[in-house]
Amino acid sequence: MSGFSSLGIGASALQAAQRGLELSGQNISNVNTAGYSRQRLDQVASGGSPVPAMYARSTGVGNGVLVLGTDRLRDEFLEARAQQVRGSASSVASTAATLGAIEGVFGEPSDTGLQAQMASFWNSFGDVANDPTSAAPRTQVLEQAAQLAATFGRTSQQLDTQWSGTRQALDATVAQVNSTASDVARLNDAIRSAKVSGASTNELSDQRDQLVLKLGESIGAVGRLNDDGTVTVSVGGSQLVSGSRTSPLRVDGPTVPGQPGQVSVTWASSGTPATVTGGDVQGLTTALTATIPGYRSALDAVAAQLANAVNSQQAAGYDRNGTQGAAIFSGTTAATLTVSMTATNGIAASKAAPPAYDGDNAASMAGHLGDPRGADASYRSLIVGLGVQSQSASRQADIQDVMLKQVDTARLGVSSVSLDEEMTNLMSYQHAYEAAARFVSVIDSTMDSLMNMAR
Repeated sequence: MSGFSSLGIGASALQAAQRGLELSGQNISNVNTAGYSRQRLDQVASGGSPVPAMYARSTGVGNGVLVLGTDRLRDEFLEARAQQVRGSASSVASTAATLGAIEGVFGEPSDTGLQAQMASFWNSFGDVANDPTSAAPRTQVLEQAAQLAATFGRTSQQLDTQWSGTRQALDATVAQVNSTASDVARLNDAIRSAKVSGASTNELSDQRDQLVLKLGESIGAVGRLNDDGTVTVSVGGSQLVSGSRTSPLRVDGPTVPGQPGQVSVTWASSGTPATVTGGDVQGLTTALTATIPGYRSALDAVAAQLANAVNSQQAAGYDRNGTQGAAIFSGTTAATLTVSMTATNGIAASKAAPPAYDGDNAASMAGHLGDPRGADASYRSLIVGLGVQSQSASRQADIQDVMLKQVDTARLGVSSVSLDEEMTNLMSYQHAYEAAARFVSVIDSTMDSLMNMAR
């Protein structure tokens, strides 16, 4: 091996050490960059010629070091696991938020909620039973009835408002999913082109993988790495992103409460429903199709039960005019419940027909407060069920949050930058550079001595 070959070995060592120093600097500078994956130098020994010369043989010494490129340190299994857990955690968190908002609408327990107002309404009939000929307790009955009907209507309206807000949130989330999918496809194309030209794709891949994680959180999407460096993103087994192509999604169904049909997320090109198994989209869709309509229907059932009980008891008695009691309430849902009676004389306090007059029917009306199958009991059951379901969803959200933190900790343990490790690498590459420089200096001095001997 000639001296010039030795200088080539030293030059390759200097270049490799310099690349290592630059790479450690890149890692350190991005220690706080979200989604950045630490990089490592991929280098191999450059061996000597495997073909012997015609009149000589190789010394067997190599030709230095060859830098092949840089590797991005990531665990694909942990990345896929993080996508799945993020989808589940987002879905459960969205469900918990929906149930929490519904609890806020009912506002129980409260001194001004429906439970307290129904109790006050029944108790006002007790005052009529104690003084059936007085106008004041009768007036109080109608006032309590009007207030109760208004609260039913207001609660129903608030549930409708929550439904409308959730519908808008679903539209915005699906639009964001389509936008993010387009960004992933664009980065896929850039990565494939860069890989063909031999350029580095590490930073582009980091940006793309961050977007794939976002898609996992939004709609439960999962990504699969392909041999050409691109990622195929799927939702429920169907491809959302394939290479540089995307399949947009859309939201179909009613846009305001009460319209026929159900809200669904479909593929825009075919109109077939998308199988969404996680993410915010699943939680919002469940809220629109099951959770909010379910509690609205339960509230309507309580309102109908209340109106039926009151009107039936009215029909069993006689008012001050000596006629059979007329209905106090009209309407069969919480939104349509109103007070149809305007005259206080219409309250049927007496059970006996004229000319007898008593407060027995009003007392029976007041007794509905303790009816184990009455509207009050149904409403209490509704509130208890809501509380249990909300607590269960909150616990599941907490569990999923812990799982997500564990997965992220394991994932970041592989891909995140460790300053201690990078400082060690800096020292290692620095010493390697100094040793290579010393090697070049020694070879230069040796060649100078040889040249002087030849003079």
